Amino acid sequence: MTTSTRPDPGERAPSEARTAVRSLAWNYGSAVAGALLQLCYTAFTARVVYPDAYGAFAAASAALTIPGYVAGAGLATYLLRIESLTRATVRTAYRVAFAGGALCCLGSLLLAAPLAQLWGMPEIDPIVRLFGLFFLTQPASLVASAALQRLNHARFCAVTESYAQLLGMASGGVLLALGWSPYGLVAAQVITPAVTLAAASVRLRRCPLPEGTAVRPRAMLAVSGAFACFGMVQVVGADVVLWAVTRHGGAHAAGQFSRAVLTVGLPLALLAQSLRRATMPSMARINAEGRSLAGAVPDVLTVASAAACVSFGVLAAVGPAVTELLLGPGWGPAAALVPVFALGAPLVLLCQIGYAVDETHKHLRVLLRVQLLVLGATAATTALWVLGPDRLALLAVVASLAHGVGHAVQVARWRRLGLCSPRDLAKPYAVHTAVGAALFAAGWAGAGFGDGAVSRIVCGLLAMLPVLALCWPLRRQLPLYAVAVTRGLLGDPLRPTGATGGAGWRGRAPSRRTAA
Repeated sequence: MTTSTRPDPGERAPSEARTAVRSLAWNYGSAVAGALLQLCYTAFTARVVYPDAYGAFAAASAALTIPGYVAGAGLATYLLRIESLTRATVRTAYRVAFAGGALCCLGSLLLAAPLAQLWGMPEIDPIVRLFGLFFLTQPASLVASAALQRLNHARFCAVTESYAQLLGMASGGVLLALGWSPYGLVAAQVITPAVTLAAASVRLRRCPLPEGTAVRPRAMLAVSGAFACFGMVQVVGADVVLWAVTRHGGAHAAGQFSRAVLTVGLPLALLAQSLRRATMPSMARINAEGRSLAGAVPDVLTVASAAACVSFGVLAAVGPAVTELLLGPGWGPAAALVPVFALGAPLVLLCQIGYAVDETHKHLRVLLRVQLLVLGATAATTALWVLGPDRLALLAVVASLAHGVGHAVQVARWRRLGLCSPRDLAKPYAVHTAVGAALFAAGWAGAGFGDGAVSRIVCGLLAMLPVLALCWPLRRQLPLYAVAVTRGLLGDPLRPTGATGGAGWRGRAPSRRTAA
């Protein structure tokens, strides 16, 4: 008789949860540091880059979104969810990344003029050409960072990406101060991934990895290319909205709209990236061991809903004052749009985390259908906006609601698969929404007592303190606190001795429906 050496699922539960939390802490810490850097950089660039020039930069960035996903080829997602990472896999990913980046760099040079005509902005032609340098290092930097994340080097990735971002912003800021607007913005985008790649590749070379069998690029692209397509479909919706604003309102309207999107999209992107990087490796290991994600999915969405509702409830309340303080005069329309985008941001984040769940669970066709649904809803509502009232706030609302529809479809699908049910998510979503709404209402009312931007921010934040103070005695009623206690991440004197976490991280035997 042989004895199985497979680890007991119950023993893996605490380690998986703690690994995910440690990774989330470092990723979120890096996200906060990056957000602070970006805010300082935004405060500077808003005073040296005027709305028209920033609109041209935003249009050029959006025009190259699809080539960016082609260059990356979905390799980062492929490495994050792969069941066993080997040196041969990393080498193949590097080769594919460098080859794709070189092709996209050449494509940006050849397509600059046609893209300028498509967007109706001849001034973006040289910006698109300069952006081509970005593709030479950005795909490979994502490969190196994803491999290190997969090896649980979240701390190194967080520190490296923060320093690289700082160096890129400093270099771009010097060029902008010398009058190179908006080309200094492009230079910052080019320098950051180059620095990240240099540091991450050196660290990755020193990491112990099994050699593994050779992986053919074609075989890797068959899987990672699908992830790239998913990413392209996801961002095309945002590009459609910005294209409509640019063609319908001109460079000035595009600049105002893009600044509002950046103010909310920056914390949204960093938060989504942190949650994905923290949870996808653990979910991939659970899935590889044949365990069900049925307990993990509700917990991941509970954490995501709490982070989203609290963060964006605060931002919606003090966002206009923060935007006014950061951007200075001339950006009033952007400040007015920030609360609208912030209130819809939780729907966008939950839908994006749902994409990560479907990627890990290998439900790629379902993922594509949901993304196409969101894209179709966004395109349809954008067309109605072009034909209807010229109000950017209405466009921001309908773009967020499209993601809400997509997430509802995701939850319905997960219920049929046995991963989670709407009842599992109803209380977390309702409670966290109530907390976020209370923070927003208190902060908005408090900000009204201030005179200047700084005064409104201080009054708004102080008005939120009673809401946060009330959450402490009621913490056992908060789903986020319950998840932390159940997973053994926090102690609770009322928790029975010997109580263990839910089945999700321990590993529930997959049902026939889930296994199918």
